[in-house]
Amino acid sequence: MKRWLVGGGIVAGVVTAFAVAVVVGMFAGGGGLTVGDGRGPAPTSTRAPTPGPSPSPTLVPAPSPTPTPSVESAERPAGRTAERAIGAEPPVALFVGDSYTVGQRASSPSNRWSTRVAREMGWTERNVADNGTGFVSRRPETDRLSYAEQLRSVPPRGVDLVVIAGGQNDFQELRDTPALVFRAVADTYELAAQRFPDAEIIAVGPSTPWEIGLEARALDSAVRAAAERHGATYVSMLDPDVVGDRYVDADGTHVNDQGYAAIARRVVSQIS
Repeated sequence: MKRWLVGGGIVAGVVTAFAVAVVVGMFAGGGGLTVGDGRGPAPTSTRAPTPGPSPSPTLVPAPSPTPTPSVESAERPAGRTAERAIGAEPPVALFVGDSYTVGQRASSPSNRWSTRVAREMGWTERNVADNGTGFVSRRPETDRLSYAEQLRSVPPRGVDLVVIAGGQNDFQELRDTPALVFRAVADTYELAAQRFPDAEIIAVGPSTPWEIGLEARALDSAVRAAAERHGATYVSMLDPDVVGDRYVDADGTHVNDQGYAAIARRVVSQIS
């Protein structure tokens, strides 16, 4: 299936040069952010070999609205477009991410941003996100997987879209070992493209409930560059900042239902 193209070019050389400048700035100051399970900062994470099989995620079917024409559907081969038009099966969207994609602090799973997007777009949601994880961040003691491990936990067949979101749990690692994080971002999108060759990829950049700092900008640039490299649709959470003060939950780290609705609106507006 043909992937959406993104506008604006950011080549790897620019990201590398930018990363060097960012690292210098980060050592001079700026705090990190851990988006975990609401019980405090997640422990320092390291990349490790892929663990054994994890429990199969639950499929959350979304209602199928009346199909409407879109740029993406117009670009599909005629046979595939016709198949979707008759409503044979809604597209399956795989969501990979952290506690924001899990829907931490939402009043119900139906109010998390991924489920709102799936409902609006007429997709079947398959959400394998884990609290406290990222491109390198993982919590093996509780079987919480990094983004690459989340991708590997799903059989490659039967996935029409892959949505990779967040990365704010990697802010501390970005300060300590920026090259490791940038490599993990590139490798994760490479894995998504290879494991799901017929799926469309959507890259949702990191967000933060606090002031946007150097870590957020650096990671966002790396995500955007990886998205462009693989023909994915890139969605910025920082320009403009989607997490306004009124959307931050009482825990000071996650967002409330209104915040998840704002994230969903941003994603839908960029992919519709």
